[in-house]
Amino acid sequence: MTKILLITNKQDYTTDFVVKRLKKTEVDFYRLNTEEIGQSCFITLDFLKNAFRLYDKNLNQEFDLLSFTSVYFRRPELPEMPSEGLTPEEQMFVKAEHNQFLEGLYKLLRNAYWISPIDAIKRAENKIYQLSLAQELGFAIPESLITNEAADFRKFCHDKECIVKPIMSGQIGWPEMHEVVFTSSLEHTPDDEEIASCPSYLQRQIEKVYDIRLTIVGQKAFAVAIDSQINAETRIDWRKGENLLPHRKIELPHSLIRKCQKMLSVLELQYGAFDFILDKFGNHYFLEVNPNGQWAWIECQTGYDISGAIVNQLIKGSYDKCI
Repeated sequence: MTKILLITNKQDYTTDFVVKRLKKTEVDFYRLNTEEIGQSCFITLDFLKNAFRLYDKNLNQEFDLLSFTSVYFRRPELPEMPSEGLTPEEQMFVKAEHNQFLEGLYKLLRNAYWISPIDAIKRAENKIYQLSLAQELGFAIPESLITNEAADFRKFCHDKECIVKPIMSGQIGWPEMHEVVFTSSLEHTPDDEEIASCPSYLQRQIEKVYDIRLTIVGQKAFAVAIDSQINAETRIDWRKGENLLPHRKIELPHSLIRKCQKMLSVLELQYGAFDFILDKFGNHYFLEVNPNGQWAWIECQTGYDISGAIVNQLIKGSYDKCI
């Protein structure tokens, strides 16, 4: 029997869509908002009795953790840390203990079907690895350079317009504060010391018709064109504008979708949110894949049944694990 665990936080709007969809089925599920551990949610791992229990005080309900057959891993957050009477070092210790507790919990659920396995998500988040793999699989990618060598930096940029982007997600101070380093045009060349102080991720700026977000769940593909060129502030990075840009459903070449599915297979992922751009010659350039990216706004804008695809994949994955 399928039993689904959703691992996230209270503010995760995307998981709300999955919950809404699951309520229309007869499948048992539980949403674990991890910041509630120690507040309304309590976990006991008894290795003598081989009993691993989760108790939800609000529901007055107990769950056998090993009974979950599928896991949807979204956006867990650490529980709130006690600060009164603790030194900063002691607070760091408690935070590390909570983190290891959650990591161990995930490992206990290793025999369940995951969208997607945490270790796979962590490996796939590395954009250098993504670019290398994209080249191996035959994707077109923009001319790219990652360097902290001033001479190489200048040589790459001297005869072309370039953009600069973060190697990581670009979030600063998350979750305490939410600032984002967006992809931007390179307006001036830093001095040698600045270049040496931090690796720079540079790409040739490509004149694009629009951005593309391709969301893949298992074998289901949902592609949208994002009209990023209608506003000056969104032409380089479509996420930068204050207003939501027009999205429309599009068909992508089957060969491109197959390459994306192959990439997910190599990365051992069941889900991926791919970013491409389309240039004026009809070329699709791979930018990156987010192994745990948002998708709820696409469902709202286009009517794509992404939540249904995720629920169906969790059910199918659970069934396939059992046979």
